[in-house]
Amino acid sequence: MPSKNVGSPKLSVQLQMASIAYAGDTILLKLKQNNGWNLTNGSKRGQLEIMAEILLYCDQEQAKTSIMYKINLSHTQLKKYLKYLTSRGLLGHNLKKYVTTEKGYRFLVLFAQLDDILKNTDT
Repeated sequence: MPSKNVGSPKLSVQLQMASIAYAGDTILLKLKQNNGWNLTNGSKRGQLEIMAEILLYCDQEQAKTSIMYKINLSHTQLKKYLKYLTSRGLLGHNLKKYVTTEKGYRFLVLFAQLDDILKNTDT
């Protein structure tokens, strides 16, 4: 009889994590469809916005030059951001390709939530 209760807490935690992951996926899908941030509105981008753009673009493995052209950065700027993101574990790399890590996706979800809070002026 005790064996029935052993899996219950673990299953509950897994279900909670799945719902969080689903919420994160929804936010990332919204961003990918350009219904989220308006980062190309002509205003200056901050460092966090540039990092978010890099992480969002690297949902699949990307080469340095591809990132550089898509995010519109100079080579010097790109090297600085890639070094920072990889050293913090937000971006992984192998064989000259970069890809967003789980920690990077968590950053994107939190950044999107913060962006929504700051844009919401109905307080």
